[in-house]
Amino acid sequence: MAGSRLEKFGTIFTRVRDLIRGGVMKYEERPLWYDVYAAFPPRDPPLAERSYDIKPVRRILYPEDKIRAAFYKTYGTPRPMDLSDPDSVSECQKFILKYQQLERLGKYQEDAELFEAAARALQRDGVVLKKRQLKQVTDTVEEPQESQRDPALNIRISDMIKEALQKTETEKL
Repeated sequence: MAGSRLEKFGTIFTRVRDLIRGGVMKYEERPLWYDVYAAFPPRDPPLAERSYDIKPVRRILYPEDKIRAAFYKTYGTPRPMDLSDPDSVSECQKFILKYQQLERLGKYQEDAELFEAAARALQRDGVVLKKRQLKQVTDTVEEPQESQRDPALNIRISDMIKEALQKTETEKL
């Protein structure tokens, strides 16, 4: 037999190997990964009692990430791009490249100035950038009057269950 199913007692490889040895599984029915694992076993076997070093994940933030965040905050998600064309570049990436090009020139002192200059330069190159429209939230919400409300909105689940039970009882009679 395969022994215990707990992962504490062996690996999936040893369990499959034992199933083949015991005749429970035919060798021809072995999983695809079995031969690869047998040819290239891991350096350290993946056992449950093995200790792992838990290292904190470093936050990776590139300089262009701040530009990208400002772009999406200002212009939102642009139109879709053609992923089948390997040479296509997203509008955001075009903006970042133009921003970095203008930044290297050193004409602009502030980031906001540089951001607007990059947007104007892209628009001169023919890229259409539309600023994101934020919807204004109203403070008051108008409730519809009782006569305007849909009667289906006043139905309770308990009433629906009672009706269904009554229908089934009348059908049984």
